[in-house]
Amino acid sequence: MLELIFAAMALGIVLLVVPYFCLQLQQSKHLMPLSIVLLSLAFIATGPVVFTLWPSLVFAYIALMPLAFFTLNPALWFYIKALTAEQPWRFKGADGWHVLPLGFAGVLAVLIQSLSYEQRQLLFFSEASDVAGYTLLVAIVFLAAVLLWLGQSCFYLWLILSRVRSYRRKLRQVFAEDSGKRLAWLEMLVLLLLFSWSYAVLNLMLAERLNSVLLSDALVLFCLLLVAWLVAWCGLTQQPGFSETYKLQAACTEAEELKPDQTETTDAAQGLTKYQRSALGEQQSARIAAKLQQTMQSELLYLDETLTLYKLAEHLAVPAHYLSQTLNQSLQMSFFEYVNQARVEAAKQKLKQSDDSVLSIAMAVGFNARSSFYTAFKTNTGQSPAQFRAAHRQDKQLL
Repeated sequence: MLELIFAAMALGIVLLVVPYFCLQLQQSKHLMPLSIVLLSLAFIATGPVVFTLWPSLVFAYIALMPLAFFTLNPALWFYIKALTAEQPWRFKGADGWHVLPLGFAGVLAVLIQSLSYEQRQLLFFSEASDVAGYTLLVAIVFLAAVLLWLGQSCFYLWLILSRVRSYRRKLRQVFAEDSGKRLAWLEMLVLLLLFSWSYAVLNLMLAERLNSVLLSDALVLFCLLLVAWLVAWCGLTQQPGFSETYKLQAACTEAEELKPDQTETTDAAQGLTKYQRSALGEQQSARIAAKLQQTMQSELLYLDETLTLYKLAEHLAVPAHYLSQTLNQSLQMSFFEYVNQARVEAAKQKLKQSDDSVLSIAMAVGFNARSSFYTAFKTNTGQSPAQFRAAHRQDKQLL
């Protein structure tokens, strides 16, 4: 009974959000792979419904199930790739290799359907060990598919985590504020997926042998329900991290038209931006740094909560890649660190000179969240804002 309840809830979530996502596809292409993820989860969740209400479709469901599982991981990868892309995401021909395992799943579906009813019954629901001939061949292929899918899952989870680490470094090269963009929920999703898949495999292999209350289909369905809820919720609330800079970045790229000797590349393994054969010399970099420092302080640009690398480059009339290179190589700071350092310095003066609340000061110097202000302040000073203010007042009394 619990299996049906959890399955129905998962299906309800998918049926509620996927039609909405489909209506948004014209403006939000990143919702396409997310919709495929949810539809794959929905198909997997229909198992208890099919087994209970439509037993005649059980073997058709089993045959198609590998297609759903082999679709799930690439679709999730494309969704994460879309959320972390610096330009609007679209499927490219070079991404085609990700869907190759679907061919194997399709072959397996055909093999299962080609079995007679008695052979399918023997393969999936009989405890007899005398499987032979063509039925044994299908059993071997099915086992190979399970192992391949487990390997595929581990590979994509690693790929996703690597992508997110690189993405978070890039955020700090472009934004002064990364809250709401860091995809913190992904760690929870990865842990939930690892637990769900591991538990499902253990349940499949050991449930009948151990007959333990700790192994049940209901818990598998509950984990699937949690995954569907988390993915759907994040799909409704999460925008691509670089979406607000798509147009600015495209305009900067078009205006700059980098020459062959001005190529900028990213070494994802080291997490460092390396400027190969750049035409930016030391003197020009020093001029940009001086102009940046003077303008930032005189015009208080750090007060802009929405300040980005591209907005600042446009304001300074400097190519964005030159500004990025100056920050990283000449000033030894990311854009995120540079702007927040200026904000913290302004906050320190306000903490010394006024009795305003810490939150008011944080908002006044350009931060849009209390937590971001505390983290930046502690990073730059080694103290919390309250500790800094108390220490300053104590020093003042001693004088």
